[in-house]
Amino acid sequence: MKRYILFLLALFTLEAGAQVKITGTVSNKKGEPITGANIYFEGTYQGTTSDENGNFMLNSGLTGKQKLVVSFIGYIQNENELDLNNEIPDLVIEMEETMSEINEVSITAGTFEASDKKKSVLLKPFDIATTASAMGDIYGALATLPGVQKVGEEGRLFVRGGESYETKTYMDGMLVQSPYFSNLPDLPSRGRFSPLLFSGTLFSTGGYSAEFGQALSSIVDLTTSPLEPEDKSSISLMTVGINASHVKRWKNTSLAITGDYLNTFLHNILFNTEIDWLETPVISGGTMMFKHKTGESGMIRTFCSYNYNSMSMRYDNVEWGRKEDISLINRNFYLNTTYNSMINEKWMLKTGIAYNRENENTGIMKDNIETLNSMEEIKISFTHFTTDKIKFKFGGDLFHSVYRQQISMDGIYDYNFMNDQFSGFFETDLTISRKIAFRIGGRTEYSSLLHEFNLVPRISAAYKTGKYSQISMAYGKFHQNPLPDYLKITPDLKTENAKHFILNYQYKTQLRTFRIEAYVKEYSDLVKYNTQYSIDPVDYSNNGNGKSTGIDVFWRDKQTFTNTDYWISYSFVTGKRNYKDYPESVHPHYLSNHNVSFVYKRFFERIHTFGGFTYSFASGRPYNDPNSSAFMDSRTRPYHDLSFNLTYILQLFGNFAILHFNFNNIFGFENVYGYHYSNSQNTDGQFESQAIKSPYKRQIVFLVSISF
Repeated sequence: MKRYILFLLALFTLEAGAQVKITGTVSNKKGEPITGANIYFEGTYQGTTSDENGNFMLNSGLTGKQKLVVSFIGYIQNENELDLNNEIPDLVIEMEETMSEINEVSITAGTFEASDKKKSVLLKPFDIATTASAMGDIYGALATLPGVQKVGEEGRLFVRGGESYETKTYMDGMLVQSPYFSNLPDLPSRGRFSPLLFSGTLFSTGGYSAEFGQALSSIVDLTTSPLEPEDKSSISLMTVGINASHVKRWKNTSLAITGDYLNTFLHNILFNTEIDWLETPVISGGTMMFKHKTGESGMIRTFCSYNYNSMSMRYDNVEWGRKEDISLINRNFYLNTTYNSMINEKWMLKTGIAYNRENENTGIMKDNIETLNSMEEIKISFTHFTTDKIKFKFGGDLFHSVYRQQISMDGIYDYNFMNDQFSGFFETDLTISRKIAFRIGGRTEYSSLLHEFNLVPRISAAYKTGKYSQISMAYGKFHQNPLPDYLKITPDLKTENAKHFILNYQYKTQLRTFRIEAYVKEYSDLVKYNTQYSIDPVDYSNNGNGKSTGIDVFWRDKQTFTNTDYWISYSFVTGKRNYKDYPESVHPHYLSNHNVSFVYKRFFERIHTFGGFTYSFASGRPYNDPNSSAFMDSRTRPYHDLSFNLTYILQLFGNFAILHFNFNNIFGFENVYGYHYSNSQNTDGQFESQAIKSPYKRQIVFLVSISF
């Protein structure tokens, strides 16, 4: 919810003052009008599109010199610097066709990318941020794409039959160790970052680049936005708290600072919840983004954030037949500094450092668990543009991680370990012709804790079958260190491993996209143990295995209906795992065979209102009922959700403002994600159960935001 507010501030912030009207036409070199071209001011979300005759009109409250960008699939991006302090004549924009964007082949297997810069992407940051059901959460929006399972009690990404820990998040190529807020049992988490902080989001559901590692299933790579375009400030009031931000821009430097305080006390009064809160959730924190341009191509970016969140509840622990007071205090600090620059015409340098420190204190009745998890990373990479058909990239990184945990529970137990992880990678992009492209690479890693060395291949290829269509494939081996909860007990475990086989077909025109992808994932060396929470090292091994197979389908249409954009995602997955304390190979508890999302958005230009809705469906998930003789043979009922949002833009007290309304789960579907069971039988010889459900049947958020 917090990140939803930050998005709305960035998206609808307009400067007060007189409006400037910019009009013009967009055509190709033959004079033919271009319909649907994107026209916007760089670094802002003030923009429009050209109509069927290539005409456009754009009203703006910006002042001074601004860069107007015109982009369209298959054409070279057009940029014009305008002085908005003066009258702007009608613009005549002729766009030059480029062969590389739409007529040349590109590798798409396993990857969804959202970017302001690339014309060939399927989604933009705006699309990610305005999905009704996500409420501004990056991961909630990515969950509407194919390949993601709905696991409502977690709120994290479960990709193609994998667990949530198998997906890693990077920012500007640097690892983010703790991308989610911490949560208490059976409560969903959210991402820490707003999607509008980033100019691009790469979501790989498999077969990802050799530059990244330590993720069995998937990666999310976030690219921070460029220099802020101008000075601006904003403040917002909402049903759950307050947020304020300020941006300062100099010639080659910008600084953006945000601060927020959220408290769900009022929200819990307005909407019934089954949670017995002792202390309602409180989140406070801030973000700082510093950017400085060096020379013609260099850019220094620094991202710094701090979050504090706390909560406590009386938890009905049906397993032990008692109510327990549980509390959580979490402090998270993240710092990321990167430098990118062209060394000369052929060489590009990327380097960076990152630091993530998370302190968490969990109380369970009189027991207490204190955990420190920190990570430092240094990374460097070089890219050589050998020819216009060959690109070679190589580099490496060093991770130093520290884990310390003290458990006070009938005594004091200390669990500590450190790990130095060294890695190197190489990757070559080869465009054989306009129809054939290859990406060949490899990655090597060494862990000082596991005393293990790995070298794995990554291969992708694509073949263009027509003007708008192509097929792609990808194969790779991926490995990941066991979770800290296992390594703190048994540090001599091995890495977990997975193989990805992916085949993709895509048909994409300017305004429509169809995509279908089949995959197979084979797991080996998964961690198994005899008893959950065992502290005996001999109980843990790498004898687990698994496999998942599926098909993902994606359709998007911005052409059929006026001012309307919608997409449909469908995923089918089947798979089995024998890991953790599973006695046999079965469908894991988080896996639903069928997942469907329908996302619809429309802008009502005359009334300055944006509206949309999202419908999500997931088939029932397996769960283990100890009253049954078989393991994991029961199923929950299907999941349903219909969410709606509406945003109205207006002037308030002489300043531009927005009124925003979001309604989640309109029909109040009572979704069940599984069951907890008592450890002992009752007098009838049955193990009593308790459903795992959403904390709120419905949620409504109301926001007033003013910019000045």
